[in-house]
Amino acid sequence: MLAYLLVLLILLWFIGVVRFPVLSIVNSPIIYIGRRAVGLYDILVFILILWLIRILPSPLREIVTVFLILWLLSFFGLFFLGGLYNLLVLILIIGLLLHILGWFY
Repeated sequence: MLAYLLVLLILLWFIGVVRFPVLSIVNSPIIYIGRRAVGLYDILVFILILWLIRILPSPLREIVTVFLILWLLSFFGLFFLGGLYNLLVLILIIGLLLHILGWFY
């Protein structure tokens, strides 16, 4: 099941990075928080990240949680840190791969 979640995360990340005109429904804004548009893609990835953080082993869980908090702070405009969202997803993907391969327990 963890491998399926990893594939889903990679697929969602790929859809968000590479924009497909056919999948414009995923990228269209649903709500606005502050001056920032939040789409279905953002909500799905956020829920998946929260769910996967609970599965990760202890050292990786803390690292990803810190990056999640930094990403949320930059999302709400408290400070600017460009590209943090992609870094968060990449760290989560690498951590899940290491957990699946048995490097972290």
